[in-house]
Amino acid sequence: MMLMAYLLCLLAPEKRRYQAIYYTLIGKRTTSNLYAGLAYGLLKWLQIYPNLEQAQFQAELKRLQQNGWIEIDERYVWLTATGQQKQAEWQPQLVWPTHYEGPQMGHLPQFTARFMLAVQIVSEYHYQNTQYYPLETSMKDRVLVVSWFKRHKATINFSSQFQLELAQLLDQLDPQQADLVANQLIGHQVLGKSHQQLAQALDSPSLTVRVRTIDAFAQILGFLLAHQTTYPLLNELVDQAETQLSQSTLQTWQLIQQGASVEKISRQRRVKIGTIKEHLLETAMLLPRFPFEQFLKDATTQKLARLMTEQPSLSYNEAQTALPGLDFFEYRLYQIQRQVNAQ
Repeated sequence: MMLMAYLLCLLAPEKRRYQAIYYTLIGKRTTSNLYAGLAYGLLKWLQIYPNLEQAQFQAELKRLQQNGWIEIDERYVWLTATGQQKQAEWQPQLVWPTHYEGPQMGHLPQFTARFMLAVQIVSEYHYQNTQYYPLETSMKDRVLVVSWFKRHKATINFSSQFQLELAQLLDQLDPQQADLVANQLIGHQVLGKSHQQLAQALDSPSLTVRVRTIDAFAQILGFLLAHQTTYPLLNELVDQAETQLSQSTLQTWQLIQQGASVEKISRQRRVKIGTIKEHLLETAMLLPRFPFEQFLKDATTQKLARLMTEQPSLSYNEAQTALPGLDFFEYRLYQIQRQVNAQ
């Protein structure tokens, strides 16, 4: 029921590609999916539900349709009049994240796993216990945390300093959020509660607990990034190599920042010019303060602005007819600029 309510609140009376909504929720970052998420105002929820199964998503849409709240065709979904009424009823009743910002949260699950594992390792070390089962994480995250632990364990008062940082950090959260995180931590002779157990204890839906937990860790991550020197131990659990951009896109963006042209990067990296332009479109949607003027000529911008004012849903073919020689990259980049400026 809760998932159905959340999904209903992501829809609109205008047609939206339901696969694009699904891909936004699980974090699939193709240029077309990212643009759909941006255009629908849903990019802030990028990868908020990475484990959502396609079959479950489709089943919830089917339930919404059976209730008469949405219409669906082969590609699109849209709200009916009764669906709009139900959305207005449900929207204020749901718990919504306030610190989660999709484009900056692409690696939140990995950070959360490292955070939880570090707490467990330090707790067991404090009690000089080496016989325990570590939390399951990816090999990359386990290596990072174990390496971090080996660097610091010989430091005087290491475990005390870690506990102090952890307590001070949790103190920055809303008390309910802090309790939620603390109750999930695993340590020496302490078994953290699952979302289902917490849901029962709090008499709250499991999905609500999950949303609140995600938001709490989003706040923790954001706080660590903003106060790097205040929490030196905990901040090392943030992998600074992780960015909101894919590795290939990041390489392109770094070369652009060094002054290289699209053509030069294409030759240097031995990839197609179209691929480099796809990287730039991704960057424009995911990074703040993208220099649109660097890639859009004033004359082109002015003409597109006039055309889209007259016809907001202007297609690329229609734009190209009015502006012969218009590149799709310019058309899409200008669309992105309009969406970014409007939000």
